[in-house]
Amino acid sequence: MHRLQRMRLLEVDTILAKQLLHTTIYHIWKERSARRHQQSRVTTDHMCRLIGKEVRNRITSLKYKHDQKYGGLLRRWFQLTS
Repeated sequence: MHRLQRMRLLEVDTILAKQLLHTTIYHIWKERSARRHQQSRVTTDHMCRLIGKEVRNRITSLKYKHDQKYGGLLRRWFQLTS
């Protein structure tokens, strides 16, 4: 958390970092809960794919227009993850 606060990123990168952190915490908590209740376990690779897909879906659901301040969120996400 402190590292995110100290980083001097573009505003778009800050939004993506926060979204990624939020989604990662959610999936780790979900996996922890599943393990406590003896449900099937998810591999690390599969969890990474789920997190990436959820971040993409969240960006898409926000429906930013290209002329808006954050219109390039999805494009920037693909730049950072490819």
